[in-house]
Amino acid sequence: MKVVPSAFYQHPKIEKILVDGLSSVIFKRVTEADLQNQRYLSAHAVTLVLNGALRIEDYQGGLHMVAKNQLIFLPKGLYMISDIIPKDEAFTALVFFFDEAITHSFLDHYPHLSEAAAPDCMLFEYTQDLEYFVANLLLLYRGKGQSQFTRSKLLEFLHLLALSPQGNGFAKTLRSLRIKERKSIHVIMEEHFDKPLDIEDYAYLTGRSVSTFQRDFKSRFQHSPKQWLIQKRLEKAAQLLRSSATSISEITTMVGYENTSHFIKAFQRKYGESPKQFHIRHRKARVI
Repeated sequence: MKVVPSAFYQHPKIEKILVDGLSSVIFKRVTEADLQNQRYLSAHAVTLVLNGALRIEDYQGGLHMVAKNQLIFLPKGLYMISDIIPKDEAFTALVFFFDEAITHSFLDHYPHLSEAAAPDCMLFEYTQDLEYFVANLLLLYRGKGQSQFTRSKLLEFLHLLALSPQGNGFAKTLRSLRIKERKSIHVIMEEHFDKPLDIEDYAYLTGRSVSTFQRDFKSRFQHSPKQWLIQKRLEKAAQLLRSSATSISEITTMVGYENTSHFIKAFQRKYGESPKQFHIRHRKARVI
């Protein structure tokens, strides 16, 4: 699973137009399908499809198809995202990521909105105003390596979305994300403990603040989230080492670690031997 936008920042073929922490504008051009299409968005995102199409499946089972010259708003969270590449052409898209500070600043202009629930994902047409904005953005900032204008340009972009024909409920949708429905900690953690997420991300997925999540988690599991995650990830790693010939680097990613050396050190602390030694010992035991 890829955590974006950070994974995009590290990709040599993805062009960074504006970047300020988790808030950014990136240009994506793809000529070959990426089979690893599971994504965790660590910031809200709007994708403008310039060529090709997108197929997006959220973890509530909703399916969203985004055509050329359409935009889709996706709240931070888990998705299966597939780039649909036209024959003999490239898939191209502009992706806007914005953190909660930008969301709050945007919502300051809409103080009287109700707190009623609204749909999370939203489709927008590529209006002339948005087209002018994108053209000027690329002309002024592409290839310049700027960062100081990221937040102001993203705020301008959000206001243009709110003014579009489909934008009547956009501010309401953003506000509703502040009061996400609480979900079962047990279900979320059992399903996603092996993904490379932070405590803040798990808290968000369960619809809780970090402090409430940590309190509710300890009440449910009698351990801190960090202790529980290490235990679960290493137990899964041990199971894989006992039963398969999967490489150590592959197991690292399969159990939610992003750094192989960190995984090896944690495994050795728990089991008293390296993953490789553990695998060899259990392989010999199976042969005997």
